[in-house]
Amino acid sequence: MADYTFHDNAFLGSDSTSLFQQAEFFLLHSVGRGRLYEWTTDGNVAASVHFTPVGEDGLWRSPALGTFAGFAFNDKLKLRDLFAFYDRVENTLRSEGAKQLEVLPAPMSHDPLIFSNQLYLLRTFGYEMTRCDLNHSIEIDARSLSARISYGNIKRLRKCQREGLISKQLPLSALPEVYETLVANRLGKGHTLSMTLMQLQTMVDTFTKSIVLFGCQDGATLAAAGLCIQLSSSVLYVFYWGDRPGYEAYSPVVSVADAIYAYAQAEHVKLIDVGTSTLNSDPNFGLIDFKRGLGFTESLKVRMSKKL
Repeated sequence: MADYTFHDNAFLGSDSTSLFQQAEFFLLHSVGRGRLYEWTTDGNVAASVHFTPVGEDGLWRSPALGTFAGFAFNDKLKLRDLFAFYDRVENTLRSEGAKQLEVLPAPMSHDPLIFSNQLYLLRTFGYEMTRCDLNHSIEIDARSLSARISYGNIKRLRKCQREGLISKQLPLSALPEVYETLVANRLGKGHTLSMTLMQLQTMVDTFTKSIVLFGCQDGATLAAAGLCIQLSSSVLYVFYWGDRPGYEAYSPVVSVADAIYAYAQAEHVKLIDVGTSTLNSDPNFGLIDFKRGLGFTESLKVRMSKKL
């Protein structure tokens, strides 16, 4: 085994981490209670992970908030060295009083190699799969989105174009308008957003270069909106998107999807992730059909748990 050094809350940073695995995101949500562990050799971070205590029953989760985190490691790290890092992490968490661990790895589509090795690692150390959901994403290529979507969505996209409902990237100063549109979308379905405007503004202030807003304008009205997070140079995550009630005949979110896809092409992004379409393994068939109609395909997203 190579000569590795274990670090606890040293915040050295690594190019191999996505935004949800970075120290800034960890510090934003751990409120001083979590631990970020790093594994270095020759001064470089080869692997890292953060855990935060959640509740009062000794549960530590990676991440505390957010859709995923788990172990980040470069593709040159040998499996035996990753195992050694995990062993140090678990023993350290035990000493911190952890009684149960939960890990939410990135969806398989982000990096099948990392997903496979992490799942194998966790299963080998006694984790059980406590959630298994379908996540939807699309790999970017030279084709336009209109060449990849269903005929029904082509008609919706053309209708928006004929009626002058054009989608484009918006400045970050448009966050309140984007948020109000998304709140209206969720209320129309009997739901609420998972984050407040103030919380999202904090995200924008912290990750200014990673937040991208989109909107479909109908005169002075925002008919649909999208809020995306650039997780890495290769993955763009659609955190929220939706139509404003009253625009069902247009489905302007299809136009927003087209703008997001064009942005990803221009920025040489490899993958757009639009999140899960199941909840605790329960399928939302309508949502699955909607995402498939936009050219997105399924991959696995899991939650792994272990009692210590």
